[in-house]
Amino acid sequence: MKFLVWSYYYHDLLPEQHMSYKTCGRFSEEDALRLDELKDMLFKCFEVQSVLNACQQFRLAKLRQEPCPFTQQDLDRMFATEVE
Repeated sequence: MKFLVWSYYYHDLLPEQHMSYKTCGRFSEEDALRLDELKDMLFKCFEVQSVLNACQQFRLAKLRQEPCPFTQQDLDRMFATEVE
């Protein structure tokens, strides 16, 4: 769940089965490889529709300006920060 919140809620990147985080150009090569591994593990554990449903709920929460239980700083430290 934290990975989905980090990717979609904070960085507006919808995880897709055949998409690589390298293609967005926002993360270092090393981080992108690790993110792809996490994404692949996500889709091994959950069906595509479940991931899409969760992201839809995060989108609605963002639209309603509901507070997120995890800060972007904490999740960036856990997963990756965007390169500048």
